[in-house]
Amino acid sequence: MKHRSMLFGCLFILALAVVYLQPVFYQHASDTPFVSENPVKAPTTMNYETIKADGLANAIGEPVSDFEEDYGLPVRTYRTGYDFEVRVYNQLDDQQYIEINTDGESVQAIKVIGEGGSSLTPFTMGMTMAELTDLTMIYPNFSLKQNDRTVSFELMESDMNYRPLVAFDNGTFAVLFFDHITAKLQAISYLDQSTLLKLAPYPLTEGERPLFQTSQTISAEQAALDKGTLAFVIIEKMRGIQQLDTYSANLDAQKEASTLLQEVTENSADHLTSQRIHSYRKALSSEKTSNFNLTTEEWQELLQDQDITATATIFEAPVYDPTFSILSWFSDPATADRLSHDAAEKIGIAFSQENMVVLVQEQEETEASTTDDIQQ
Repeated sequence: MKHRSMLFGCLFILALAVVYLQPVFYQHASDTPFVSENPVKAPTTMNYETIKADGLANAIGEPVSDFEEDYGLPVRTYRTGYDFEVRVYNQLDDQQYIEINTDGESVQAIKVIGEGGSSLTPFTMGMTMAELTDLTMIYPNFSLKQNDRTVSFELMESDMNYRPLVAFDNGTFAVLFFDHITAKLQAISYLDQSTLLKLAPYPLTEGERPLFQTSQTISAEQAALDKGTLAFVIIEKMRGIQQLDTYSANLDAQKEASTLLQEVTENSADHLTSQRIHSYRKALSSEKTSNFNLTTEEWQELLQDQDITATATIFEAPVYDPTFSILSWFSDPATADRLSHDAAEKIGIAFSQENMVVLVQEQEETEASTTDDIQQ
């Protein structure tokens, strides 16, 4: 009996110790980091880290004349209506497409579609996200200094999966565009910090983005035509990668796209709520947190009001760099499917400053293609 009493007393004391000392043990346990059986490369800091600049990353900021020593003279120049123009260097090469953004003196951005060879080092077209993460971590948070002011932005989950951002140690950046179906790299845009912040492809979390300056020498009408032609070329390049049929660039579809664009921009109160108009105006401002797109319901009402049929539609603002925006569309599951129909279709593209409409319609057998006229 005596031994039983002693055993009971010991167990009682032990139970009290467990109850009252549990917070202490728990605190120590919570301070110990959890180690996954299958660790993945994840950011260890709130801000990004750089990798060594190589290939075309070293051409950003260099004189255009130096770039053209390697790539020759441009085969086509497109006016944007802003403080940069787009020059294309091998538009007729089915294996590779290269264009730059320039103010006429230096290279501000380089976009590559298709093969790039050693110029893309350390990247390779067709590489997977897993292969990219062997090279660098994918960082969600970026905080940059621009004119002594901090501008911060954050990549969403879809951004990190389909268009991650990589920073180089020479102050330049690369946006990598992955195919949303094959998950393989299909295009790259190298760009300087100023261009990155002006395009603002990721939601701002702090500060304001710098704005592109409107050109005083190029008419808005000419810039709209140039950007429409460029947009058609890039969409066809991307559809070619997917082995899809060529669109018919149809003048009737072009006119209807222009009509829709005019309705949205000039008569927005007839089609959008005051809250949506506010969102649209904010997207064009320095406080931009995301691009503005028409919803499915807004498109349905607008098409019905104008008695226009469509198999796919896109309205986006702002679009300063058509190539960059279209590469983003083809890496985004929400928009890529609209431009990837495997059917005979015609397309109309319209620009008004930073506003863009794409209208895709069924191609009737009796309609003649006007693709050659559009590309001239």
